[in-house]
Amino acid sequence: MYKKISKFAAKALLITMVFDHALIAGAVNDNTPLKLKALGSQIKSKTLLVKFKEPLTSSQKEKFYQMGVDTIVYASDLNYYFYMPVNLVQKIMQFKNTLSVNEINNEEKIAKISEDEINLTPFSDQSYRRLSVNVLFLKEFDEAQLRGYLLSNKIDAYVKKVIPELRKAVLVIDGLNFQKLSKLPLVQYIDKVQKLLQTDSLQRKKELRNYKIAEYSNVKDLWSAPYSLNGKNMKVGVVDGGSALISHREFGARAHDRTSDGEVNFHATHVTGTIIAKGINFRAKGMASLAELYSYSFSDDAFSEAVINMYKGEGILFSNHSYGYSQKERLSEYDSVAATQDMVVKNNPFINIFEAAGNDGEKDDYRDYGIIKGPGNSKNIFTIGALNSSGKSVAKLSSSGPVSDGRIKPDLCVRGEYVTSASSDNDSAYAMMSGTSMATPAATGMGLLAAEAYKKVTGGDDIRHDTLKAIFVNTATDIENPGPDYKAGFGIINAKAAVDVIESLTGNDPLVTLSKVAHNRANNYSFTTIKPSNFKLTIAWVDPDAAPSASSTLVNDLDIVLENIDTSKKYYPYTLDKNNPSKNAVRTKANHVDNIEQIEVKNLPAGNYRLIVKGTKVVTDTQEYTLASSLPIFENSFINTLKASNLQNFARKMLMATL
Repeated sequence: MYKKISKFAAKALLITMVFDHALIAGAVNDNTPLKLKALGSQIKSKTLLVKFKEPLTSSQKEKFYQMGVDTIVYASDLNYYFYMPVNLVQKIMQFKNTLSVNEINNEEKIAKISEDEINLTPFSDQSYRRLSVNVLFLKEFDEAQLRGYLLSNKIDAYVKKVIPELRKAVLVIDGLNFQKLSKLPLVQYIDKVQKLLQTDSLQRKKELRNYKIAEYSNVKDLWSAPYSLNGKNMKVGVVDGGSALISHREFGARAHDRTSDGEVNFHATHVTGTIIAKGINFRAKGMASLAELYSYSFSDDAFSEAVINMYKGEGILFSNHSYGYSQKERLSEYDSVAATQDMVVKNNPFINIFEAAGNDGEKDDYRDYGIIKGPGNSKNIFTIGALNSSGKSVAKLSSSGPVSDGRIKPDLCVRGEYVTSASSDNDSAYAMMSGTSMATPAATGMGLLAAEAYKKVTGGDDIRHDTLKAIFVNTATDIENPGPDYKAGFGIINAKAAVDVIESLTGNDPLVTLSKVAHNRANNYSFTTIKPSNFKLTIAWVDPDAAPSASSTLVNDLDIVLENIDTSKKYYPYTLDKNNPSKNAVRTKANHVDNIEQIEVKNLPAGNYRLIVKGTKVVTDTQEYTLASSLPIFENSFINTLKASNLQNFARKMLMATL
């Protein structure tokens, strides 16, 4: 990704950069001596990768800003992008924490896009084919600022969309200007805009089995006393191929069209029914039958862009995305879309995104593992796989992980074969469909019920993403290989078990706790068991977005280990081997890959224990996290320490602050 510059070569680099700038300045007027023109010019700015021994603190970054550094963005492996005047190179090198300053290879800014797609060779009429690209920048631009930046660098591009919150723009550009764009110092990454497609297969049988999802994931118990959960006063957004048929008898007045053209879509209607159908046909009842649902089209905005819009427009924190890339692209990759999804949840940790893993499991031209496409490889979302009709194993169609760096995907799974829900054929029609598209809205509906339960026990607070994920993962029913695996993730969502954990927050023995940890610091949780017990504990955290070009996408690395104080025996979390993806998970070492970690011990001996949560590498000042346990080992949940009393307003304020 870069070439290293030693401290001894830094001075030479500085001289070269300044000389380059002098040449640029000298080109203005050939009649003026070069030296005089250079003296009157501003010092050239450039983006470099600066590697440090330890993560930078906020106060250290502030010192760099005061020195004149314009932008600092974390890259990977303790490398930071520094956009700065080149005359600061020597000062940066003198900082005691600095290891090296590195030039960026501009080719590494570009995803794998063929020359044919970029079309660097002009047609006979000397025109160039134009390509739609996602561009990530190192700083925020509004549309006017971006147009000015492109113009000042003589780049001809059609600005289709600018999303300042994500430091992102969608541009339409030809091959010549594409190459110029990649060389701009404030461009972090470029990849092609992918065509989107709903992830499903359709069966128009009249067999009605939607209610089986509720049975397999223990949802039905939550609909009646003492739980009485139904999604009332909860909002959810569905991004799909168009609008649901909002007049369908199963939706009442609780479905709302927010698409630009109002075009009704069969798939969107089916997905909507799985979430909010009231149950006039009891076999097609949705998981959260009284929730308010808003329909959006991925033709307008998709993934994180849609999430931002629905939040800003309606205050929606839960969203369903049963679609993905239509082509065989970005398999197992962490692309620009995955990164921006992680960014939006990091900026607002109360957002919960549910996304289909994809239906490529049975396609002959796909490998067996590592076939989840770009967006599904985000860290801070729920990627959902599909179970078969029996609910006992993963459906053959369901796409499997891992992510290229070995991270576990999918996260969880739900029944997704032969699911009957509302149809757009008419206001009282139903149809059967199969796919991860069908499993995902069921998971979204279960998330709404868990969030509703959380509101009840906290007096109206919204649930954090890391809290919901830790609870869902820790209470999931294991399936396929023992422990987590790359087909089923951590197992089948058990909605009732998850709500029971949430309700423990009202008592003296909470099964959930929230905290935060700094770099190279540790938090200890001591407890005693009086008899052998099965033990399961999960940690989850909202990790900062990674650079799409990074070989490892985990930014903040937290590690957990359970130690028997009496015997000094240590119990480690599950880890998987990306090079042998079908092998069972092991528990022999720390997990430096995932932002979900789980320790599980069958028949944990009676004794005194210490759970250690260590901030092995934390590049932010601190990293917040949630722990969920099967045993009451926490003295306090601390659920109010990481958020304001009115979470929705707090979350909105966080997001809007970046505009």
